[in-house]
Amino acid sequence: MLLLLLPFSFSACQDKAEKGEEAHALEYTCPMHPQIVQDKPGSCPICGMDLVAKQPANAPGVAVATDLDYLLQPANQAVVSSVQTTHPVQRPLEQEITMAGVVTYDTRRQYIIPARFAGRIEKLYVQFNYQKVSKGQRLYDIYSPELVTAQKELLYLLKNDPSNTSLIAGARQKLRLLGATDGQIRQLTRTGKESYTFSVFSPYAGYVLDPSVTAVAPGATATPASAGGSGDGMGGMGNANSGASPASAGAQTAAPQQGFAIREGMYVTTGQALLKVIDASQVWAQFNVPSAVAGQLKKGTPIAISFPQEPDKKLQAKVHLVEPVYAANENFAQVRALLPAKDNSLFIGQILTGKATFSTGSALWVPKEAVLDLGTQAVAFLKLNGVFKPVAVQVGQRTEDLVEITSGLKETDVVAANAQFLVDSESFIRVADTNR
Repeated sequence: MLLLLLPFSFSACQDKAEKGEEAHALEYTCPMHPQIVQDKPGSCPICGMDLVAKQPANAPGVAVATDLDYLLQPANQAVVSSVQTTHPVQRPLEQEITMAGVVTYDTRRQYIIPARFAGRIEKLYVQFNYQKVSKGQRLYDIYSPELVTAQKELLYLLKNDPSNTSLIAGARQKLRLLGATDGQIRQLTRTGKESYTFSVFSPYAGYVLDPSVTAVAPGATATPASAGGSGDGMGGMGNANSGASPASAGAQTAAPQQGFAIREGMYVTTGQALLKVIDASQVWAQFNVPSAVAGQLKKGTPIAISFPQEPDKKLQAKVHLVEPVYAANENFAQVRALLPAKDNSLFIGQILTGKATFSTGSALWVPKEAVLDLGTQAVAFLKLNGVFKPVAVQVGQRTEDLVEITSGLKETDVVAANAQFLVDSESFIRVADTNR
């Protein structure tokens, strides 16, 4: 019997030894105070909680099913929710842009009248800014020794060498270059007497200004947020040659002077800018639009123009120029369309509204609520394996209800219809790199 019981007793002793060693190897610690470590069960001397066994470093991990992997991810990388979903749609889209604008001058129709020769202003026939002038109207009389000498040269050649046609033609051309008209030259040759007071006529029709006055319509350089301007223009239309009234443009200077810098009796030098004439027979409709949609407006794009003050008044125009502008720490674009002021009661500074329609071509679109703008990037919540993951997307054009996705999503993807619903004001979204 002793021989039979000896193997069992040896095995039992060995099991007890292994269990003792295993129990001895375990360490116990407090969940609230990890600095408390003991080699046997007990209570924490600080808080009184029962000590728990520490997991050995080489202990095997607990197996987790693959369908629960998302529960082990950081909380800011996935969202479990049952919100409504949508998917991107690939299609062309007819888009309409509504633009606020203002009527302003065509800067290409502003002309400077300089002094072609030095002299003294004897008589000034225009007295104040925005006085209407017509082409060929007398502006001022001037005395110039240089012009008197040029007249005497022509008269001398006509009297003493009438057969020398080349010299006579050169003397006539010199007078023309000094500003003499053909009528004045014919009168000189007919009377045979030089004139010491020479009249200068306007070569343009429009409104006369001092060169220091800048004619800019109210709101012409405003940012898109204030593109409407004040819009209570003071002037009206003149005749067919005058076009829109420039009376409101004087309001753009801090203290517009009513007269001119030049005066009767003043001496002027060659090349000095004496007067400026603005031809308002054609004006600009100038709109300020955001840079995001400015790229869709090309030269020739039709614009339907309406006037808030006159709902029944409609005009049709086309985009003439799209100019990028940076002002007031904002990027936008100025869109200009030509408006014939003839037969149209337009006011400089009058506010107007333009609508342009264009096709975007085939693009990937999602509802604008499906994209969350974080400032530095845009995020959409992509549904994968029953949870929503934030993914970075690149956006393009925007409409009132839709946003174009240029990269980051495919047409087969499913995204949250309302991205803002998945985020509260204190959340921080970590966009994970998703290789799909």
